[in-house]
Amino acid sequence: MGRSAVVFAMVVALFSCQKQAESPQSKPQERKVVVGLYKVKAEDVAIEYTTKGYFEGERDVVLRPLVSGRVLSLMVDEGSSVKTGQALLSIDPADYENTVRQIEAQLAQAQANYENTRAVYERRKFLFEKELIAREEYENLKTQLRAQEELIKSFRAQLGNARLNLQRTTLTAPFSGYIAQRFVNVGDYVTPQSQTFRLVTLDPIRLVFQVPQEYLPYAKEGSKVSVKVEPFGVFEGKVFFVSPVADQNRLITVKARLSNLQGLLKPGMYGEVSLIRGYEKSFVVPERAVVLQGNRRVVWRVQEGTAQPVQVEVIKQGHGVVYVKGDLKEGEGIALENAYVLQQGIKVEVK
Repeated sequence: MGRSAVVFAMVVALFSCQKQAESPQSKPQERKVVVGLYKVKAEDVAIEYTTKGYFEGERDVVLRPLVSGRVLSLMVDEGSSVKTGQALLSIDPADYENTVRQIEAQLAQAQANYENTRAVYERRKFLFEKELIAREEYENLKTQLRAQEELIKSFRAQLGNARLNLQRTTLTAPFSGYIAQRFVNVGDYVTPQSQTFRLVTLDPIRLVFQVPQEYLPYAKEGSKVSVKVEPFGVFEGKVFFVSPVADQNRLITVKARLSNLQGLLKPGMYGEVSLIRGYEKSFVVPERAVVLQGNRRVVWRVQEGTAQPVQVEVIKQGHGVVYVKGDLKEGEGIALENAYVLQQGIKVEVK
C-alpha cells in the first residue's frame, strides 16, 4: 500500500470515531436534585413588641435603727430568710435601761407626793366647807394637786418613751423577705441615719421596662406580658402600673408583677419583654426551608417534579421554625434538604 493510501485510511478512522462520539446513545441524562418535602401549614402568629427590662423587689428597703448605740450582736447575715418581727441585731441597752429606772423612780416619788398632797387637800376641803380656813389657802392647795397630777402624766409619758426606746435596741424585720446586704458589724456605733441591712422580697417580683407612646395600647394596666430570662426560660406577668408621664426620651415606664415562687428571679436581673400587638395569618415552615436569594428570601415550591421559587416575608422566627407570608397555600409541598442548591425550573426527586 502506498503512503497516500495509509493517510486516507487514518482520516476515515478519525472521522468515524467523531461520529460515534456524537451519537444520541452517548448524550448525558438530565440532572435531578434530591429533596425532602414539607407541607406548609397556615397559622395565626402573634405579632410582638420586644424590649429589655429589669427586675426589682416588691419591697426593697434599707433598714436603719430608731436609736443610737453600739451594736452588741447580729442575729442574721446576708442571704438569710427572715420573718416579720424577727430580731436582726441588738444595740447595747445599758443606757436605755438606766433611763427607764431613773424615770420609774421619779414617777414613784411624784405619785407619793401626790398622795400626800391629796390627803392634805381633802382635809383642807372639809375645813373650807365649814368656813374654818380662807379660800386662798384652799385654792393654793388645789392648784398644787393639779400640778402634781400633770407631773405624774409627764413622767408616765417619759417612761413610755424610755421603754419604747429600750425595745428599739432590738432591730426587727418589718416584713418577711431576704437579707440582700449587711452594712454593719458587731462593735459599730450606729445612729438612726446608719444603714444596717437591705431587706427585699422575691415573690412576687416586679419587672420595669419602657415603651414608646405608640405601644401604650398594648401595655395598659391588666395587659399580659411574657419575659424571657436566661437561663431560666419564659415567665408570665401582668401590668399593674403605667407612668402618667414620659421621660426625657419620650418613653413611658411600665411595671408588671410576676410570680416567683422558686426565687429564681432576683432584683437587678434583666429579661426580654414581649407585648402582643395582634395576630397575623402566616405559614409556618422549618428554618432550613427558607433560603436567601440575592436580597430576597424564598422557599422552593415543588410541583410536578420541578422546583419554583416563592418569595416570602419573614414575620417571626424562633425554635427552629419561621412564620412567613407569601404566595403559598396550606398543604403545598416545599423543599427542605438541598433547598440552597436549587434553581428555577430544576428537576427534583422527592425522597
